[in-house]
Amino acid sequence: MSQAPQAAQQQAQKSNTYNKSEKTKDIRLTNIQAAKAVADAIRTSLGPRGMDKMIQDAKGQVLITNDGATILKQMDLVHPTAKMLVEISNAQDVEAGDGTTSVVVFAGALLKSCEVLLEKGIHPTTISEGFQFALEYALTALDELKKPVDLADKQQLIECVQTALSSKVVSSNSAQLAPLAVDAVLRIVDPEKPNNVDLKDIKIVKKLGGTIDDTELVEGIVFSNQKASQAAGGPQQIKNAKVALLQFCLSAPKTDVENSIAIKDYTEMDKILKEERKYIIDLVKKIVASGANVLLIQKSILRDAVNDLSLHFLAKKGIMVVKDIEREDVEFISKTLCLVPVAHIDQLTPEKLGTAGLVETVHLNDESKVLRITEVPAQSKALTILVRGSNQLVLDEADRSIHDALCVVRSLVKSKGLIPGGGAPEIHLSLRLTQMANTLTGAKSMCVRAFADALEVIPYTLAENAGLNPINVVTELRNRHLKSQKFAGIGMKKNNIVDDITTEQVVQPILVTRSALSLATECVRMILKIDDLVISAR
Repeated sequence: MSQAPQAAQQQAQKSNTYNKSEKTKDIRLTNIQAAKAVADAIRTSLGPRGMDKMIQDAKGQVLITNDGATILKQMDLVHPTAKMLVEISNAQDVEAGDGTTSVVVFAGALLKSCEVLLEKGIHPTTISEGFQFALEYALTALDELKKPVDLADKQQLIECVQTALSSKVVSSNSAQLAPLAVDAVLRIVDPEKPNNVDLKDIKIVKKLGGTIDDTELVEGIVFSNQKASQAAGGPQQIKNAKVALLQFCLSAPKTDVENSIAIKDYTEMDKILKEERKYIIDLVKKIVASGANVLLIQKSILRDAVNDLSLHFLAKKGIMVVKDIEREDVEFISKTLCLVPVAHIDQLTPEKLGTAGLVETVHLNDESKVLRITEVPAQSKALTILVRGSNQLVLDEADRSIHDALCVVRSLVKSKGLIPGGGAPEIHLSLRLTQMANTLTGAKSMCVRAFADALEVIPYTLAENAGLNPINVVTELRNRHLKSQKFAGIGMKKNNIVDDITTEQVVQPILVTRSALSLATECVRMILKIDDLVISAR
């Protein structure tokens, strides 16, 4: 009689184990499906022939782009695993600036390979370790394609930037934007830190109007929205400027919001006006005593930064006034002009002033105006890129494209190596990994082979987006690489396979591919190790 309850208990344990196993399997497959859906959504945007996405936000504003990181940022994703792909795209954007679409597409292909391996009964930990082994081997094999970069050879850098810009909306303007980006980054390279560049030293300023061809590099600062005050005939041009950055207001102090002043007769009003006039005159006298002839006044939310009376007295003294300087611009201005922001009038001394050869209001081709501060101190390496565009959509896309171009040059400064583009590195690594898999046995061999197959998604997608037959193209590419033509890639100019893709100037920084492979593999390994989803009430 005792055997029946025992058998029932064992059956219940088996049932619980089976249910738990099925739940884990379902969670893992759901995670993989969610991440694959995100990868498939932006796959059509890969490469120079990729499609653009039109994104409309909740406010009705429209955005047109094919930049992977930008598209994913705008997506309203709910699934936590899908959000992980957004994070690796952002990480790729920060690390390399380019390859934000490739990293997500490759991650999606790896996850597709995981599904097949999981169905064959291979444990997720085994798959994860196999992918890590394949990644380490791939990063070593990637160096076989590496060509050293000489930062003094500008043409080599320009070709690399043009490849990155070829997939952008502004690709037709790459001949002008690429040299501009290269010049900008090379000018701010610090000899003491030759292996890195701080892109915060380059400020991108957008000004609606004109065309992208009017975009220019300015050694100094450009203000697109702030103008020199013309009230009371204030100067519009100052040579040999002594610049002060004020973080206080040049207007009479006001009472608190809850308080008010009641005036009963005209004598009290006259007294208030005289005190206000005296207060302003004292401020102006101290400014004149400091030697400043250009005032940059930070935007104030409590009261007016300046009033008509202060503008009148400053104009009489020939001092230029520029108000409404944004808080986030203070650091860049301080670094460029070698000045110290002043929070109180008593702290305004000649030592805290910056210098500039020329501060002037400049009329652009379309009659719009900008304020330029040029001939800045030699020790300042900060630059400004003034971006023009005929409409807001083009202007925003040009801004993003120039940022990506700057990041590509920074990648070459950080890791001085170039590899061919056009799907050549992915096919080369796929073949090398396949050869490695043939020397291995068991599940590890299958995982390495799956990693190799996933790499082919990049040339496959490039061919598909260009309207070619992807299977024929990838097969032909593989044959060329087997014949030791390791630089063979897909040429988009004539939609054919080129024996040496570098002859068409299709090159990219090695850091872009290294980063994409590492981030995608790391993300997929993390997704594989998730076996349950717990919703927290907090």
